[in-house]
Amino acid sequence: MIRSSRWFNLFRLTVYTGIASVSFLSCSSNSYEGVVVAVELQDTQDGSLEGAKLITIDIQNPGKPAKILSTGFESASAPAISHQGRYIFFQGKKEGDQSWQIWVTDLQRRSTSRVTDLPENCIEPTSLPDGTVMFSREGTVKGKKVHDLYHCQMDGSDLRRITFNPAHNLSATVLQEGRVLYSSSQQYPDSKTPVLMVMRPDGTKSEIYYWGAGDSAPAGGGAESEDGYIYFIENGGQLSRVLHKRPLHTMERLSGALPGNFSSVFPIKGSKSLVSYRPSDKEPFALYTFDANTKEAPLLIYKGSSHVTDPLLVASMEKRPFILPSPVELNNPTAILMSQDINHSMLPVNMGISGDSAANRIRVSTLEGELAVVEVKADGSFYLKLDADIPLRIETLNSQGEIVRGPSDWIYLRANERRACVGCHANPELAPINIQPLAVKEDPVVLVTEKKETSH
Repeated sequence: MIRSSRWFNLFRLTVYTGIASVSFLSCSSNSYEGVVVAVELQDTQDGSLEGAKLITIDIQNPGKPAKILSTGFESASAPAISHQGRYIFFQGKKEGDQSWQIWVTDLQRRSTSRVTDLPENCIEPTSLPDGTVMFSREGTVKGKKVHDLYHCQMDGSDLRRITFNPAHNLSATVLQEGRVLYSSSQQYPDSKTPVLMVMRPDGTKSEIYYWGAGDSAPAGGGAESEDGYIYFIENGGQLSRVLHKRPLHTMERLSGALPGNFSSVFPIKGSKSLVSYRPSDKEPFALYTFDANTKEAPLLIYKGSSHVTDPLLVASMEKRPFILPSPVELNNPTAILMSQDINHSMLPVNMGISGDSAANRIRVSTLEGELAVVEVKADGSFYLKLDADIPLRIETLNSQGEIVRGPSDWIYLRANERRACVGCHANPELAPINIQPLAVKEDPVVLVTEKKETSH
């Protein structure tokens, strides 16, 4: 731990004001308010989470040693704070041969209880504004390991699956607007680079948020700051951010002039963040503060005997995320998908086609293979009724049967969801033209099984 008076003066000037301004919002009976919770890893070589522990750091008292929060756990990591600053959710193991499960610590009552009790690994929890918790649950699809997002009550009841694409869906966080930001990387039929996705907490309206630039890709999830940015770590250990209003066109690499690399970020006040950083590969990750406006070298606030990562500040949010209404009706296992024009796309036509470059039909496939080929209307629109919670991909075909564009990434629709898109692989920021597509003037083409057929 750094104890010099020079460091302490710098700390007070650059950090304490920001932290204190949010700390007072926490409940006065919570003695942890203003404290930083972080993960200290046991293995400094490969960053394994086995043997990791949650620690608390009183950064307002620099000479005070860190304390273990996860007493009684052989391994604990991935902490997440509830919006009122009272609960810490984390993934933990009491014994090494157990699967990871989600646990919650009540900081006021100083008690810890189990949230999930499932056979599969359950990891990376996040608190939702309605009092439930979202997490990633390990599974398999066609022999490939995947992670699906679930949510449940704090006692583990009312467990519901949210994502259905064959991918690693991880690192979910809730945005101020109420939607959930998460990392997703396809695993079947082949692995793809992770991207950031956004959806409603019920799994509806899932869409691309940010897909990286060049060889760079997000290494995990994102964290929202109060001034409208999403901070994240790139796969090369660089710290970056995008403006939430235009994530696809505002990427800013903040650490390009700095040595070393970052492993995690937690925005605290204005342009300041808590970060896990190391100036060189010869040093372990430690906790620092970083100012995105100045981009100066991070200021060290805590250094342990091994890697320290995933910091968060125990404090209540001044503004809670919105609770969004849900259209999901589990007793109606079908959904509607409409596209305005399949030939409107930001992607080029597939190389090698010899026929028409304009498509006039789509092929819809599930994990089990081709489901149907559907002719689109003269304006390129289609209107489908589909099974809910079944992953599917779409290819556009020309009159010669060649694939013009696609296949798309795996998409899915929740029960009773209605989703519309501008085109196939169209820019997600593009608004649709204000016209009525020809396809919606007729009943939707039904592509559901007889068992699931219901009326809308």
